[in-house]
Amino acid sequence: MKMTYICSPCRGDYEKNIIKAQEYCREALLEGLLPIAPHVYFTQFVDDEKPEERERGLLCGIQLLRYCQLIRVYGCRVSAGMYNEIQLAGVLGIELEVYGPPEFVERVKEIYNNAAVTQKQPILRKKGRPTGVSAGAPAAAPLTKEPDINPAAGAACANINFEEDLARVLEKELSAGNVLTGIMAGGA
Repeated sequence: MKMTYICSPCRGDYEKNIIKAQEYCREALLEGLLPIAPHVYFTQFVDDEKPEERERGLLCGIQLLRYCQLIRVYGCRVSAGMYNEIQLAGVLGIELEVYGPPEFVERVKEIYNNAAVTQKQPILRKKGRPTGVSAGAPAAAPLTKEPDINPAAGAACANINFEEDLARVLEKELSAGNVLTGIMAGGA
């Protein structure tokens, strides 16, 4: 089963948009795909009206996108949250499908293609490792350490493999309210 990220509006007509997203998930499932729709799942327990909770939900959604092989984008307008998801999909080279009016399809493809051309996938380096990588040496440390997750202590997202330094940076960004600014700059 191909993990498929469902990218569609959440804000605006909130209830209608969640119902539409559920329909998109059902459609994907019936096509043999494994739909991932953070805005359907996280809105069950995250208050989208509280900026810090919204940021945390968006960050978790971005992390889930990294595990997907396909992103399906639906709508007629690209929201700020959708823009970040489409851009990251372009950077990571995730397969793209777009559903909507022709001008929407063109806008999504433009965001995706510009990101794919102008951005590089972030590389996590070991502490103290020089920027250049010698032949035969891996470019990035393997992501093997899983932090202890305690939502009451303010963990960004459960069961995501982070290096300790990256986890600390994310926590600082969350507390400062700067999460989304750092995502495309090689952060989360």
